[in-house]
Amino acid sequence: MFRRTLLILALSFASQANADSLAPEHEMRRLLFVAEESIEAERFAQAQEALDKVSELNITPTVQYYFYRGRVAMKSGEYEKAREAFVRYVNLAGSEGEYYEESLRSITRLDDQLKPPKQTAESTSIDWSKVVENSSGEYLQKLRGLYLAGSDQSALVQHINSLLAANVYTPSRIRKLNEEEGIVYRVSVNTRNEIVLQETNYLSANVSHNISRFKVFGVDPYVRSGCDLNQRACWLWNPENQDEKWLMITENKSAVDELSRAMTELIKLLQS
Repeated sequence: MFRRTLLILALSFASQANADSLAPEHEMRRLLFVAEESIEAERFAQAQEALDKVSELNITPTVQYYFYRGRVAMKSGEYEKAREAFVRYVNLAGSEGEYYEESLRSITRLDDQLKPPKQTAESTSIDWSKVVENSSGEYLQKLRGLYLAGSDQSALVQHINSLLAANVYTPSRIRKLNEEEGIVYRVSVNTRNEIVLQETNYLSANVSHNISRFKVFGVDPYVRSGCDLNQRACWLWNPENQDEKWLMITENKSAVDELSRAMTELIKLLQS
């Protein structure tokens, strides 16, 4: 009688536990809702946690899982994993998939990001990993020859403005060269050795113009850069406030690295 009572209690507890737990297929959908909402709110760590829990359920996930996995990996800079996830989504969902076009566009952007930079004899792009302090003279000499400039300062300013003009940031992937659009910058140096930045913003209906100046003395001359594939943008961090984005250009890693180098050399030159 006692054993029978224990058996009934055990079965009752097991039944209660099962009643309190979602079946794996329903738990997976709940976790995917969590991932979707977290991505929309840009809480990517929370989205990653939810997706990891989906993989632990040991069931075949829905196709949305691969799209969300691609979004999270893309944000964290794991571009190969992101591309693999988007490809998996497209192949499984097909052209009728909810995120079909967005996934294809993401694959294209990732291919551009993963593509090794072209190296040509005439290229002025510098690999920062190989730059050493005493290479500044050679770098400036090349720029003076490239722009037929009479001084290092003139060569650097021309080079910076050339990079800015060729890589104007626009929200759309395709830039209309015959129209004024995006955020346009121009850099100059005034008689007080201040860097002057002219910004014209065509993103809204009311075009705005802004001029800012900063003194180079006392700032760290080594200008940092960053990129965001989702925004299709790269930027320089403000030398005066290194938590603030300063110059924004289109998504072009080699261009922003070169812009960072040239701006660093200009600040060092003005500080000397």
